Amino acid sequence: MTMARQLLLLVALLLCTITSASTDTLQVLLHFQKDRSVLLPEAAVRLDSLLAVAPLSGDHHFTVQGHTDSDGDLAYNEALSLARAEEVRSYLVARGADPSLVNVERYGERDPMASNARETGMALNRRVVVTYVRHYFADTDELRRALMEGTVQRFIIDPSQDQTIVGSAGVQVRFAAHAFVDAQGRVVQAPVHVELTEALGLQAMLAHQLATRSGEQLLETGGMLRVQASDAEGNALRLAAASPMDIAVPQPGRMPGMELFLSSDGRDWNATGRPLQETVVTTWQEPRYPAPPQLRYRLPRYVEDQKGRPVKPVEPVKPREPVGPRRESYTAYSPWWSFLAPQRVEAKIEMRYAAAMERYAAQMHKYERKVATYEAECSSFPERLQRYHERMAAWSTAKNAEYGQWYNTVYQPELDRYNALYAPIRQRYDSLVANWEQVRAESLQRYTLRADSMGTADMGGLNAYVFSTAQLGWINCDRFINLPESQKYQVIAKGDPPRSTEAYLVFTKIRSFLSMERNAVGELCSPPVARNEPAVLFAYTVIDGRAHVCRQAVTPNERPTLRFEPSSYAEIGRILNELGQRPS
Repeated sequence: MTMARQLLLLVALLLCTITSASTDTLQVLLHFQKDRSVLLPEAAVRLDSLLAVAPLSGDHHFTVQGHTDSDGDLAYNEALSLARAEEVRSYLVARGADPSLVNVERYGERDPMASNARETGMALNRRVVVTYVRHYFADTDELRRALMEGTVQRFIIDPSQDQTIVGSAGVQVRFAAHAFVDAQGRVVQAPVHVELTEALGLQAMLAHQLATRSGEQLLETGGMLRVQASDAEGNALRLAAASPMDIAVPQPGRMPGMELFLSSDGRDWNATGRPLQETVVTTWQEPRYPAPPQLRYRLPRYVEDQKGRPVKPVEPVKPREPVGPRRESYTAYSPWWSFLAPQRVEAKIEMRYAAAMERYAAQMHKYERKVATYEAECSSFPERLQRYHERMAAWSTAKNAEYGQWYNTVYQPELDRYNALYAPIRQRYDSLVANWEQVRAESLQRYTLRADSMGTADMGGLNAYVFSTAQLGWINCDRFINLPESQKYQVIAKGDPPRSTEAYLVFTKIRSFLSMERNAVGELCSPPVARNEPAVLFAYTVIDGRAHVCRQAVTPNERPTLRFEPSSYAEIGRILNELGQRPS
């Protein structure tokens, strides 16, 4: 057996697990022979091991990425990497994986794992990476946060110079030098932390719980964003009125009549009356940052035995003294027939008052006993508290010694083993990061050289709405949809959805959507909407850890019924991408 073959067998598997509150990820690395796409027996064993621990139910999907070494031309390697990925996909499907949940990607020779200068490195690059992801959401809010992933970006800028930040969705924001001021109006000189939230698509808008309305009027949006700024200590900053920021929001198509809207929460917008200009801006896409490696290795966890832990004494509480009955409360007793038998009424009053005094005497007797007990507890409490602190100190010392012994004999050897296994993976990751930083710097330099200020020159970029504002917070490119009152109606859904349900009315011919809120009887209802605008009721929630979705067309003469079907994180994204397509 050749050395290359031995290396192929030794480096056949890399199985990683990443676990968070809502996502489990398993990753398998498979290697192939040169110029071949046939699955090796060792690789099949690795896939079987993955399928043995990867449930094929619930909210899950596979990603299969094919790679090659650098031998051969680019087109050949692209086709070979795709053939390898398809071979793995067929194997997964044959063993029960849903074909619609297995996504195939080809990289050819574009993402080497090691240097192609030697055969050992080329053997490592002839690979397929299989990633299994399964989502489990604790509640609807956790699902919503997952849907907004990637929409919030943070930058640190020098406020003493003109600065331009570019979001991943193409939003460009330019700040003039010395534009930021603090709460007292003083110009900020220290580095400024800027948070940019881009909500240009329907998924991001719904995830951030936005809406297209201004009071009772419907809006059509061309894109929303939020800009916030703070200093290193987290104190909020603002822009000087004389130094507004310049913003460019990319637009796939022209929508005349757009103007600037502002909002504090993104649910109800205030018109500024300032129309938006249109231009062409250059865009810069940051290279994809290398994913941090994770090694599937469960380090031992220390579980402290609570047996024998001293119990802190409870501080005595003084009993409350009973309140005696008041004579006047009983003399006020006067039934309607009292004038017929006044003596009988008076005797009844005396009996009721005497019974009350007897109850009060019994209560006072119990109170006196409680006071005696309270005083005895008060006198002994300092001593009992002192004994508790002494026992607690001794118990803590013993537990610290127990933990130290566990750490040295159990945890430290496992940690050393983990570090030894992780070191070569980390070394490769560090090299990928260094290469990413170099590629990013070169790309950004090319972009900076060609971008003039806010990109007023046509450099083959995107159409964009361009405007200026000194107001930080939520910003919207919108226009009013004027509707006569006779054309409005309210959508009220039937059914009793979970309280955590997120429901929206999404219009299919205009870029508008409204959140549905519960009325006085608990029904989900919308604000007044146009009868002649087709819409879809879209709602999602989490039931037993899995995403569920409702999608139903809405007509003015019928009440839609909320019927939830099991779905997935990926499926929700596809639905929202389809609903959010800009009408032609």
